[in-house]
Amino acid sequence: MREHGDHRLARLARSLGFDRNPLRRGTDRIEAALRLVMIIMLVVAVPIAAVAAGRQADRLALNQAHAQQTANHLVTAVLLRDAPVTGIPDPYTSVQSVWVPARWQPPGQPSRTGQVLALAGAHKGSTVRTWIDASGAVTNPPIDHRDIVGDVCIAVVATCLASWLVLLVSGTLVRRALNRRRLSAWEAEWRAFGPLWSGHRS
Repeated sequence: MREHGDHRLARLARSLGFDRNPLRRGTDRIEAALRLVMIIMLVVAVPIAAVAAGRQADRLALNQAHAQQTANHLVTAVLLRDAPVTGIPDPYTSVQSVWVPARWQPPGQPSRTGQVLALAGAHKGSTVRTWIDASGAVTNPPIDHRDIVGDVCIAVVATCLASWLVLLVSGTLVRRALNRRRLSAWEAEWRAFGPLWSGHRS
């Protein structure tokens, strides 16, 4: 059983280029080290970077939500007109919303009128809760849990894709440089030993 494990370990080392083959050149060993570094980066560094990016996105989104909740206010708006029976469907529910003229009272300011988002089919005189900013104008609600989760997912996916792309491009460039160096070494050796080998055959 131990011999079988040693054989598998030796085969893995040979496939990665870390065996003691005397025919391997310096460029071959550099390429083997590069291959090992890329594997470590893919298995360890990329997940760590993705987790860090996700935590940073979560922290920024929570700070933004807290700032919005501190600066904005939730007020009651009275509809000035019946809402149309059809409107904009919510992508997460079957509820439809529509913009309707309404009046609301900002804290410490004169009453305001404007368009607010209400349920389709709502009647004139009914009320809706809407968010306003410090100036009293209607604004978007603070980001909620769905938005935060979406931001975190986007940050994690973007970090993984960017990291993979950087590793792929870097590995490709290094391998091309190694191949050019390897080809130059082969040409130099052929110029040195090719005539001797040709003369020996003749």
